[in-house]
Amino acid sequence: MHIKYFTPFLIGLIIAILNSSCQSGELDLGDDFISSQTYTALIDTVTVQFSTIKADSIATSGGGVGLIGYHQHPILGGQESKSYFSMNMPSTFSWDEEEQIFDSLTLVINPTGYFIGDTLTKSLYNIHRLSEKIDFHDDGKLYNTSAFNYSAETLGSSTISSYPYQKEKVEIRLNDTYANEIIDFMLEYKNHQDKSTLFKDQFKGIVINCDTNLTRATYSYALGDTSSYICLYSHKINLEKEEIATKFPLSAASHFNQIASINKQVKFNQIPDGKTLLNEQKTNNKVLIQSGTGFKTRIDFPGLKSLLELKAKGHFVKAELRLYPDMDFIKTKDLLNTIYISDIYRANDIWGLVTDASGNALTSALKVDNMYHESTYYSFDLTNYLNTRLYEEVIDTDRGLVISFADSDTGKSLNWLAFNGHYSSDRPSQLILYYYFYDTE
Repeated sequence: MHIKYFTPFLIGLIIAILNSSCQSGELDLGDDFISSQTYTALIDTVTVQFSTIKADSIATSGGGVGLIGYHQHPILGGQESKSYFSMNMPSTFSWDEEEQIFDSLTLVINPTGYFIGDTLTKSLYNIHRLSEKIDFHDDGKLYNTSAFNYSAETLGSSTISSYPYQKEKVEIRLNDTYANEIIDFMLEYKNHQDKSTLFKDQFKGIVINCDTNLTRATYSYALGDTSSYICLYSHKINLEKEEIATKFPLSAASHFNQIASINKQVKFNQIPDGKTLLNEQKTNNKVLIQSGTGFKTRIDFPGLKSLLELKAKGHFVKAELRLYPDMDFIKTKDLLNTIYISDIYRANDIWGLVTDASGNALTSALKVDNMYHESTYYSFDLTNYLNTRLYEEVIDTDRGLVISFADSDTGKSLNWLAFNGHYSSDRPSQLILYYYFYDTE
């Protein structure tokens, strides 16, 4: 490790700085510190091992957001998102066979404004009919890896011209044969006590995907009875024309997003399971996090035991982890304000968020260098974490840290960040320690 020493006359200034930034109680150095010859050191080359891990699967059901599209990720290559829905019956339905005239059947979905990819190109959406019912796993969830069979024949297709942040509804015409089948069913079973179950047996749902040869962006869509539905338009002609719109809600409860990275030649996409670590040295000293696919960044401290000698001679008063985004791939506007840090153990078992001395979950601070990007980084105050680790009876070398987005973002977006690893030649991520040591002899 590399240690920079500070002369004693600077100590007063450094104490003032650290007092303003450290956690409560971290600067209690004791009487020995006050009465002894004291030196200050900044250690900026503590060995840190960065790796990328990837969950076997992540839950994408129940998030209230549908992801549809295909885009080219600058590192991971092509990524495709499909949305699966089951369909509910309307609360009321009536059909006058003598006077009511069918007009059209459409799918209606409403963008949230979120997107990723090239929005200058048009997207081609295809709607297919499911041939098997959507069934949850035993844990009551569906995942980004879940899939259900559907007909190759499309119920409808449409070229979508979407724009960044727009929230104007998207409406796609479905074929008349499907519409007539729905009308016939509703007429036949209108008085049946269990018509809702029979409806779900016959109309198992739909999947919305895209033409990956034409589509270059992924958009999110709001779910809910008024946000996503199939609408049956008809009319009656009496004294005046009566327009009728009957909505068949797409169930948000049984919806999920299937998300896949297409390019298997990319090393990140070759991670075989959730227990495997892909060291930064194998990926050009880059590591990743992404919300919709389960990528996370693991950080280990192989030199932690060597710090025990320093602990015996003084105190660590501040430990700062700095993560430098790879600004060659990321625009400043795409940097999310907050990322999270958790404890992780052997086999990549994540135990929970890291906390400060008061028990509050740690969140990152983002510093942005708008001009040169040289000083753009995320930081975490790991003072309490490091001091706790150094007082373990036996330092567990299988214990590390993991960086990710908020759990609430999981499965609802494809937000991502790439960080420079510890061994990167350009703005390497690092752990910086501020240490006071003293001689009591």
